[in-house]
Amino acid sequence: MRIGVLGGSFNPIHIGHLNTAQEVAGLLNMDRIYFTVSAQPPHKTTDSLIDGDHRYRMVELAVQDNPLFFPSRIELDREGPSYTIDTMRHFRDKFGGDIYFIVGQDAMEDVGSWKSAATLLKTFNFVVTTRPGHDSSALLDVLQSVLDIKYNNVKLKSIGKTRNGPYETIKVAGASAVIELVNVTPLDISSSMIRARVRRGDTIKYLVPAAVERYLIEEKVIPV
Repeated sequence: MRIGVLGGSFNPIHIGHLNTAQEVAGLLNMDRIYFTVSAQPPHKTTDSLIDGDHRYRMVELAVQDNPLFFPSRIELDREGPSYTIDTMRHFRDKFGGDIYFIVGQDAMEDVGSWKSAATLLKTFNFVVTTRPGHDSSALLDVLQSVLDIKYNNVKLKSIGKTRNGPYETIKVAGASAVIELVNVTPLDISSSMIRARVRRGDTIKYLVPAAVERYLIEEKVIPV
């Protein structure tokens, strides 16, 4: 099976997360996508984090009607910070080698600060979600630095078309893994926006799934 792993704090999950996963699944023929809820994101403060069990429950509610989507609490149940390389090793051991980590381009450009970044990039496939008109040069700079390679060893080629434009594959010499750059529909929604609207008493209808909206209101998981 081809497995996608979409990691994040999902603080809370919203339709932007779901749309990204759906488009990636369709474009790259994913059999399953696991929404992996972070316990302690190493690069984020935990001050504004909703309790992990609440965040996981909202992910469950958000994906319950999609046969491609599955919730995962592997990071919540593992002690310590949530490192991507540990999570990807878990999914590789469970499903085999055709595993892709799904991440936005902004986050991917910070991959040099991730645990065992070079090993991670050489070992596991990535899907980097971009917007139409994106510039790949910054990401190539990061890859060159992390992997200690030269530009002529990085092959960047167009391999197909999406409805938003071409998508590309970055293949690093000497590594079996690939990095797919995929255009997804830009939706200007964030978890921080959702939390702020809840605190103000504004509606979040159509920004999150209806079941998540009900859960946030009924359980009062965001302090007002």
